[in-house]
Amino acid sequence: MNCATDARVVLTLVMPVEVEDALLEALLEHPELAPGFTSHRVEGLGQRVTFIGTAEHVRGSAAHCRVQLVIPHDDAERLLGILRSRFATSRVFFWMVPVLASGRLA
Repeated sequence: MNCATDARVVLTLVMPVEVEDALLEALLEHPELAPGFTSHRVEGLGQRVTFIGTAEHVRGSAAHCRVQLVIPHDDAERLLGILRSRFATSRVFFWMVPVLASGRLA
């Protein structure tokens, strides 16, 4: 196993809900890179969060979507390249962490 190319990572993407549908569609267009993923509605809080509309200012949080994939590191880099070309915005945040183990219970 080549650690640099075969290592699996958790790629997490966080985006405003107005970007969610288009970004999920982009992932579905690339099943070779994103064979499966989960998405969750989350709330963004803190100084770096941009509020859209009065309701978010009053709540003090912004509606976001979080998407997570467990994929090989090289696929994550390729996928980020595709997403950067289509969603070049500072409002889509990502991070990657190494996977120590993954699999199915059965």
